[in-house]
Amino acid sequence: MNHPDPLFNAERLQEITDLDLLSPDVDPIMKEIASEAAERLGMPVSLVSVVLDEALHVAGSHGIDGLWLGETRGHPVEWSFCATSVRSREAFVVESATEHPYHQTNPLVTLDGVRCYAGVPLISSRGHVLGNLCVVGLEERTFTEDELQILRGLAAEAVRRLEARAAV
Repeated sequence: MNHPDPLFNAERLQEITDLDLLSPDVDPIMKEIASEAAERLGMPVSLVSVVLDEALHVAGSHGIDGLWLGETRGHPVEWSFCATSVRSREAFVVESATEHPYHQTNPLVTLDGVRCYAGVPLISSRGHVLGNLCVVGLEERTFTEDELQILRGLAAEAVRRLEARAAV
């Protein structure tokens, strides 16, 4: 029986393993996607995350070199903005993290200064949400539907590349 929380879904976690998404060779493939997302939305940070049951793993990034997240390549799932999209299968937008009821006490907000976030799920061809493509900023910001569409398109491309890599 699968756990009711999608983060703990055994089939989803198995697909992450099957696709070998924690492998270091995923980073250069996803770094390109993250860099394009940051550039197209004018954001300082972008991540392609793999959301596990207890942690978020950074599979590719833009703008975190020199930061602790660049060294650790992840953090506890409790801090994860991205986990919301894994659970909802929808885009998740936080325009003012300091006012968000769940994230205002998040260490990423209180210690690292995250002020805005927009992320979309990475949905595999098998229908599982593997993680997220997100952009993060240090100033409050509104995101448009057109910007979310850009992220959705890039997320679909990320999944395409990840699945193509695994098929080889």
